[in-house]
Amino acid sequence: MWCTTRRFIAPALALVITAGALTAVAQTKSKSKSSTSKAKTEEKETSKYHRLPTYFGQLELEDAQRDEIYAVKDKYGPKIEALEKELEEMRKEMDDEVEAVLTTSQKSALSKLRAGSGKAKSGSGSKSKADSTEEKSTSKKKSTSKKSSSKKE
Repeated sequence: MWCTTRRFIAPALALVITAGALTAVAQTKSKSKSSTSKAKTEEKETSKYHRLPTYFGQLELEDAQRDEIYAVKDKYGPKIEALEKELEEMRKEMDDEVEAVLTTSQKSALSKLRAGSGKAKSGSGSKSKADSTEEKSTSKKKSTSKKSSSKKE
């Protein structure tokens, strides 16, 4: 019995010691990496546009290339933000005008529908593909049921 217990204790002890050593080494490496990356971040990120586009980080860019990319993003970033804000305001105006067409009862029904679906924002009037498909299938069901009821009579 003592022999069997020994067979399990020795490998388990070796596993625990190895895991502890690996954890210590990994923590030491991550500390040195994080301090290096923090220094780089503070040094380079002076603008909120200093992020490389998707997959560019994997291209082994030279520092000069990164700087050029950051300059381009600094040039266009504020313009794009301004246009996005203007677009958002336009959509809001359009939604307000579209809702102004509705009657009071339609407006209250719309409010209830929005509250029920959990969507607080106004719709832009365009329907998603899923919504269109759902409406078509619903109208087909209605027309099918009308035809079958008229045949029964």
